[in-house]
Amino acid sequence: MNDVERISGVLRFANYFRTWPQEDILELASLCRWVRFDTDTMMISADEPASALYLIVNGHVELSFKDQDGKDGVIDLLGNGQLVGECALVPDGCYAVSVRTLEATTAVRIDGAGFADFLAAHFDRALTMMSAMTERLCQMLRQAEELKCRSAAQRLGIYFLADAVPIDGVHETPLTIEKSALARKLGMTSETISRALKKLSEIGVSQHANGHIIRIADAEMLADWCGLSGNDAKEGGEDAFKTAV
Repeated sequence: MNDVERISGVLRFANYFRTWPQEDILELASLCRWVRFDTDTMMISADEPASALYLIVNGHVELSFKDQDGKDGVIDLLGNGQLVGECALVPDGCYAVSVRTLEATTAVRIDGAGFADFLAAHFDRALTMMSAMTERLCQMLRQAEELKCRSAAQRLGIYFLADAVPIDGVHETPLTIEKSALARKLGMTSETISRALKKLSEIGVSQHANGHIIRIADAEMLADWCGLSGNDAKEGGEDAFKTAV
């Protein structure tokens, strides 16, 4: 199996390209190559010419910007299957944010100019890309709203609920990133994260496996405490928590 075939296999399972026919995925794969980055490596720097997009295959990255005082502000943390560097689709565009690896990361590099030409020739594929990007933008706007409207402990509880899976009568969430990175994502300090965890412990949230597993004794109670829609959670079962979050 050559690189184009291996890359097409990865692209096929990404949300952005899941509905594409095989011939289009193979054509896109011909514009791609594998790249690997060490921990704490800048994949993309804000304001630099945007030449490529990156699909994260294995690893986690942090999207950030600098405010007027030169301080870093975290926009989001992204992992497997997520796309960064969309500004490369704009002619003569520059990257709007910086992207730094939080761990050793493997990605598929997609040539920006070639991908833009491909989308110009495949209108249906361009629509699916627009839909996926719009969905992600809406998600980021919802996250920004959470930062304004909920306490630190509530925001942390919602984050845990989003990835929780039922195991033996409880829910567990794997914590795959450092707590300092999680704090930046949620607009907190490491000290605030610690205080929020202590508060959540009063509602049945506990840490296991040296803090890498978060166990939720009663997900419905936590969702209610975090201010999520109670009706949605009760009517939809396990999937309702994902919908509400």
